[in-house]
Amino acid sequence: MPSPIISITFTNMRERVARRLDDHIEGTASGGSATTLTDTGDIDRLPADYLLGAEISTIAGTGLGQSRNATDHTKTGGTVTLTVPTWTAVGSDTTYEIHKIGGRGFSKAQYDDSINAAIDSMGRAYFTDTDNIYFAVESSTPPSGIKRHEYPMPTGFLYLYGVDKLGIGPSTGLELFNMDTRRAMGDATARTRIWQGFQVGLDGWYEWVCLYIDKVGSPTGNLTVQIHTDSAGIPSGTTVTDGTSDTFDGATVDARGRFIPFRLDPPVFLVGGTQYHIVLVRSDAVSASAYWRWAEDDDNGYGLGTAGTYDATTYTAVSGSDFIFHVFPASTEWTPISRSNWEYRRVGADFIAIKVLPNEGTPIRLRGGAAIAEPTAETTTLAVEPDYVEAFALDWLLSGRAGMVYPDNYATAAREWARHRLERPRPSRPIPANAIRVYT
Repeated sequence: MPSPIISITFTNMRERVARRLDDHIEGTASGGSATTLTDTGDIDRLPADYLLGAEISTIAGTGLGQSRNATDHTKTGGTVTLTVPTWTAVGSDTTYEIHKIGGRGFSKAQYDDSINAAIDSMGRAYFTDTDNIYFAVESSTPPSGIKRHEYPMPTGFLYLYGVDKLGIGPSTGLELFNMDTRRAMGDATARTRIWQGFQVGLDGWYEWVCLYIDKVGSPTGNLTVQIHTDSAGIPSGTTVTDGTSDTFDGATVDARGRFIPFRLDPPVFLVGGTQYHIVLVRSDAVSASAYWRWAEDDDNGYGLGTAGTYDATTYTAVSGSDFIFHVFPASTEWTPISRSNWEYRRVGADFIAIKVLPNEGTPIRLRGGAAIAEPTAETTTLAVEPDYVEAFALDWLLSGRAGMVYPDNYATAAREWARHRLERPRPSRPIPANAIRVYT
């Protein structure tokens, strides 16, 4: 089901609403100070004092996010100076808006509130497509390994449509049933990183590195995988081209442990039979009470590389040990898992249950719908129907909900248009037949 083809920023949406009320001026400052904004642009067409009392808001550049009412409006030789109460000085890169022009209209905050109210009004009926590759399966044979069917449901989903598995098996790795201990990473300066040597059998492109990791305490940094070249059996410190993965939020790792899929995007090219090293990196400082652990086999079950540590200066091999990992080739093939073989469960916490398990370490993709949300920045793209938002926002403002009455002789036409538009059903999207409502 395609997403709505809509692309309008929060700034442009506010402009649409304010222009309906002839209450919008926008420009780029030529300079300013702690009490002024100057401009040599089109604003010069307005007579002096025209903008007395109007609200000036900075929406981009230096001094972003301020609103002040003009206490003076002068013109000298093509330069307009607007005087305001003290603010952070603006610069020549500052974009500004002006509202409440001529004693009518609304403030920027009121326009923003009206747009957010319109977005909230669509709530559960309007959503955008999303997907999340948040975990990889555990399917080693018990009792030595772990066979897991329930996985934490990632946040951000309003509906869940489908579950896919990567349609290709691992090229190399060490299975979870070999695990007999775990090694800390990031708990002390002696282990700022840990690493595992590996080889692939064939030249080619590789996209996924899946590591079995748990956490101790509540670490909050990001985790990243780097693929290093070899130097006499240890990482050289040089990352191969495209050999740094996307980051993974370390706070979402389980205390119980699970396979974390690290994606190399774009994929990395590796030469078959050549020694490489997976280096696990944390973004924040070491902590003796908040760190991660990588599942370890101290019987050297892999054979095409070894485990090791890094103390911020030197890479050192750990004799006789390997870490649990899987490396997957690049692939665009995702195979849907039958609806009868997965389900969403609410059992104290949210889980996705997968009943039929593919190869261990295989990345799993969840497909679903994300709830639309209030914008977080001026440049946020709104996945909404602009006409509906404009109509709802105008009706919201002109009904007095903003706490300010707009002079009726200016607002009649805009309000009638808004009411006519709102007679239609609010925008919605059909929910797929197999979709499940998610409550995370």
